[in-house]
Amino acid sequence: MGRIKPRANHIREDLQRYPHVPDPKTPHDGRYNPEKYISVQTRVNNDPSFEEAYIAKIAADGWVALKNPSDIHIFPKGRQFKYRLNGESMGGFKEGTFRSGGWLLGKNLDDPENNHLYVMYKGYNGAIFSLQIKDILEVYVKSEKKEIPVFKKPDSKNPTNYPVYLPDPETEEPRLVYYAKDEFNKKRFINSAKYKKALSFGIWSWSVVFFEEEET
Repeated sequence: MGRIKPRANHIREDLQRYPHVPDPKTPHDGRYNPEKYISVQTRVNNDPSFEEAYIAKIAADGWVALKNPSDIHIFPKGRQFKYRLNGESMGGFKEGTFRSGGWLLGKNLDDPENNHLYVMYKGYNGAIFSLQIKDILEVYVKSEKKEIPVFKKPDSKNPTNYPVYLPDPETEEPRLVYYAKDEFNKKRFINSAKYKKALSFGIWSWSVVFFEEEET
């Protein structure tokens, strides 16, 4: 994936300085020893062999990279995610630095004017973090089978002047996925959660019932 240029210049410095204090009540595996434990993100960032194996493992488990970091806002509170920094954060971490992430806490409702520019999340150690969207290179979320958008193939015998397309999951070529009856319905389809997830994941499929239909 190519370098993603920052698209916002708003920085909440107070949140950048938020004390990332681990929650002492966070449950750990009985084998966990804080004096000897080396975190996954430390190993990913310092051991190329481990990084390759780890990324292959999470990919096999269904984790995918969103096409745009801002698409993280599509997902609800409690959703797990991981990410890489683009090298332009206040912390000075190099481009591609991996972070294990945690659970989304959603938008900061006390900052309605700017809360679309960052997300709040809880790390696996219980600490609370603020993450600027403009500092993110890539975001990874787990795409479970039931969450992969499924579309009914449009009827090629009844075309309209309002077609909707999505990039093919394999070739990335535009594929017709819907014939809207008018501009209003086209916009409503494009703004649907299903369409937005298909666009951000880059993964979608046809309804099983229509697999045998002729390609449109």
